[in-house]
Amino acid sequence: MKDFKTLRKERGLTQQFVADKANISLRQLVRIEKKESFPSLETKILLFKALDISESEIIKYIIDNYIKN
Repeated sequence: MKDFKTLRKERGLTQQFVADKANISLRQLVRIEKKESFPSLETKILLFKALDISESEIIKYIIDNYIKN
C-alpha cells in the first residue's frame, strides 16, 4: 500500500482535513508523513478511514503487515 502522504495527495485532501477526520493532531500527521513518527496500528486504521480506504483493503494491510510476519 502507498504511504499516507501519497494517499492523501491522490485524494486532494489537506493535512488538516485528514488529521481532523482521524482525530489526531496536525503535527502528528506531519511527522507521520515525513516518517519521523511511526503510528500505532490503531492510528493507522484511523488514518485509513479518514482517507476512505475500504475495510477490505485495511484488513489486507493488517494481514500482510502484522499477521503474516
